[in-house]
Amino acid sequence: MNVIFRVVLIVACFFTAVACYVFGVPVGGIFFVILGVTFEGLFWVGIFGKKRKYQTRNQNR
Repeated sequence: MNVIFRVVLIVACFFTAVACYVFGVPVGGIFFVILGVTFEGLFWVGIFGKKRKYQTRNQNR
């Protein structure tokens, strides 16, 4: 995945989570709070996601 696209997607998840919290908490909308938790989870997975293992040419010998 392109690095710029990944960063934009992570930032979008963060701001979407914040927007869901801001809208859901005062109104009492449990749906928006759950949606905010979901987007926050996606944000943290995007930041600390899977680490890729890089192989060098000499490892295959």
